[in-house]
Amino acid sequence: MEYQWDRVTEEELKHLYYEEGKTDREIAERFGVSMGKVAYKRRKYGISIKNMIYQQFMDENPELFAQLNENSRERLLRRENIDAISKAVTHYAFRNGPVEDMHANGQLSQQDMKTLNKYMVNRIAGLLSAAMDGSWLQLEQLFSYYRFFGGDWDAAEPDMGEMKLLMERLKKL
Repeated sequence: MEYQWDRVTEEELKHLYYEEGKTDREIAERFGVSMGKVAYKRRKYGISIKNMIYQQFMDENPELFAQLNENSRERLLRRENIDAISKAVTHYAFRNGPVEDMHANGQLSQQDMKTLNKYMVNRIAGLLSAAMDGSWLQLEQLFSYYRFFGGDWDAAEPDMGEMKLLMERLKKL
């Protein structure tokens, strides 16, 4: 039975919890696992009554959330934010990962870190500036040139975990 539990997707668990109204105990009994495993998977996917109510509120008020989204876009897409956004994105996408582990293990010096971070911040700032300036032809040319590199890399897997986690924290405020 536990093999079946490991294959239960986020959507299936949402269906059991939201649509069928099953409790952790009922779901655990159905799949022959502990209630703790059910609760862990629910938390991992952000499945809770509070989140269901929040989603229903969003679904019932699409104009409000569209306006909130637009307001966020307007706040972010200001030239004076390029520096801060570039640094935040560098931390999110680059620094707070394997590079930081390498630095902590002594594989990169403090000067190496400064050089790498400065390079990343400047590159991201350039992309943001081009987007804010509406330089789509330049961005497309850049993409056209660089798309041929990394062909043997693994396919991109969008990582939305931290963004979802931050949204969960925001909901708790």
